[in-house]
Amino acid sequence: MEQKWIFRIKTEDLKDFEEMAKSAKKMGATHVMVGDLKRSRWMWEKDLTDPYTNWSMGHAQLFKLVCPPQLKPYLPAEHIAECMELVEKRCKILKQYGLKPALFSNEPFWLPEEAYRDHPEWRGARCDHPRRSKKPYYSPCIDQEEVLSMYRFAMKELTARTGIDFFTFMSNDSGGGLCWSSGTYVGPNGPAHCKNRKMSDRICGFLDALSDGARDSGVDAVIHFNTDIDFKAPETAAAAIWPMLKEHQLVNKKDCHGNEAIVSILDLGGPEKPILKIPRAVQFVQFLLKARKASAPYVICDIPRSDFEETAVCFEAARGEPLESLADCGPVLKKAAEKLAGAGYGGQLSDAWYLIEESYQHLSHTGLDLLMYGCQHQRWINRPFVLFPEELSEEDRSYYRRFQFQALTEEETNDLMNLQGIEGVRGFTSSFLITQTMNKAVKSMAEAISLLGKLESEEGSSIDKDKLELLIRRLKAESCFFRNIVNAVQFQELVDRTDFEQSPVLSLRWPTREDMRFEEFQNIVRAEVENAYALADVLEGYEDQLLLHTDAEHEDIFVFGPDFVKQLRRKAEIMLDHIGEGSRVYVSHNI
Repeated sequence: MEQKWIFRIKTEDLKDFEEMAKSAKKMGATHVMVGDLKRSRWMWEKDLTDPYTNWSMGHAQLFKLVCPPQLKPYLPAEHIAECMELVEKRCKILKQYGLKPALFSNEPFWLPEEAYRDHPEWRGARCDHPRRSKKPYYSPCIDQEEVLSMYRFAMKELTARTGIDFFTFMSNDSGGGLCWSSGTYVGPNGPAHCKNRKMSDRICGFLDALSDGARDSGVDAVIHFNTDIDFKAPETAAAAIWPMLKEHQLVNKKDCHGNEAIVSILDLGGPEKPILKIPRAVQFVQFLLKARKASAPYVICDIPRSDFEETAVCFEAARGEPLESLADCGPVLKKAAEKLAGAGYGGQLSDAWYLIEESYQHLSHTGLDLLMYGCQHQRWINRPFVLFPEELSEEDRSYYRRFQFQALTEEETNDLMNLQGIEGVRGFTSSFLITQTMNKAVKSMAEAISLLGKLESEEGSSIDKDKLELLIRRLKAESCFFRNIVNAVQFQELVDRTDFEQSPVLSLRWPTREDMRFEEFQNIVRAEVENAYALADVLEGYEDQLLLHTDAEHEDIFVFGPDFVKQLRRKAEIMLDHIGEGSRVYVSHNI
């Protein structure tokens, strides 16, 4: 069976989408994802004090594209029509280039509470994160025939209007959940009437409804249902379903024959990184190696964007080349680099790509995506690190506080290391290890910047110097985010071993250096102040090219606002204003 390649490409508008469709066709794609939609702000605006829905605002749920008649009183018709119009336009573009559309969704996805008050029999599993939501959210019960009929309707309408014939659904995360599944954040739960139904019957019944809906419009769709998410415990009940599946139905990457049907490298439905378009050429070529060696009929991958669009260049460089081991990746990367930099300069550019990848490998060793969980979701990057955050004025808190992914208490809000309701980083050992690996990440990035700087000065190189200067600026900005991780971790570790109830006892002895925490505090604060200023300088005037941001009306927990650079400088000023507060809790030096 010939492999089908499904690409997911982040695009800015329809013109950009068409350009990327052309590129995807040249790279051998058969499908392109069309569900990168406007964030569903209405979900959060139902209660702006509850940040949980930020996780689900970016997904392309089926009912975000097609509203069954039963749901019209509860879902925003104008937003749904806007989303569907965009998907239809993308699908028409793909058809022009002989490509097919695909969709990532998150199902069964929560419905507004009003729907369940009017139709209590629809209420299925509680699917929110209880440590991060102020109220419960429930997905519809797919053991109910009326619920299945709404999904059949949505699939029939969607496939008829778009021709989408490949779907991959995620569940038990980001606002979706299955009744009585072990994978929901609150544990197995759901209505009593379906408690003893087999999980295989539940999931197969859902897949049949989706398949039937698509088939009613003449589309024999491939439908993948996935409950394996990151480092959550695997769901054995879902994994054992494959013998009950039909052709073109997949669960946790397995088909009805028990074969691994999908190989992927993706972060579908996940947030974008704060600094845009940093190339991951090494990672991508290594994925090409993995895909070539796999016998899976479906290959799903994110196509990362960058100034030089390195992914497309690497794809072309790999065409016709042996790619059977990691040793084969080097020549492909050098060939791609020479295409961009010119003969004789491929080594410098490909070495920089390796160093960039090395930097991200160090980041991965933290065990958590601290760029997202910390810098974005806790606003480490633009909030001030002060010893008494509760004493800050409303003006000095409001610009970051409402965009923290925390919902329960102000005590949690002030704890920099309260990440997604878990303590991923706590104590000296944790702080030490993260400091070590992130310092290595900064070092690798600095070496990449140095190499690219030398390449920029090479008169014989054919590389686009404007794009190269922009790439260097991106890497400098990313380095500031890396340093922010180090400073945040060290600051909270210091706070955790500080007694805020005990006033420091000062003696007149001289010289004295009794409490090294006083010195640590000043140095951490100074490092972060300088880091904030440095990031502001790198970004200023380049925000649109470098930073994931939006206008003030649409800022949320995943996206920064338009005043980000101004906020960085304000953060530095606030920290400088409060740096003297170290004397309130630490014995100050007298040397």
